[in-house]
Amino acid sequence: MKQRKLTSENPLVGALSFLSSMSEAMTDSYRKDAFTDEFEGVVVDTCCPPDTHIWETGILRGNIEGKWVIVGQYESREEAETEHKKWVTYLKENPVCNLKDIDMWNLGLNEKD
Repeated sequence: MKQRKLTSENPLVGALSFLSSMSEAMTDSYRKDAFTDEFEGVVVDTCCPPDTHIWETGILRGNIEGKWVIVGQYESREEAETEHKKWVTYLKENPVCNLKDIDMWNLGLNEKD
């Protein structure tokens, strides 16, 4: 499935944004509008986290990557919901497909790929 990255962030700016968003993250208020599906050891979660304020989809497959992989970013809640549903369908049909992190913070996560 095509992955989409809207923007990149400098890791230092990202760390500062994360720290400034801690109070909101502690209350989980941003989770009230999240989309989450769990099936066969897979979690597909789409939300608008307080550190970036950009809708994103993360996928957790404990038996494959063992960590969250951010696979896409979206400009609106509507687009995020549509793409979330596409990821759920895609992963149910292709449970061991290769996932590539969009590397939002430019940490070089995909350099070995």
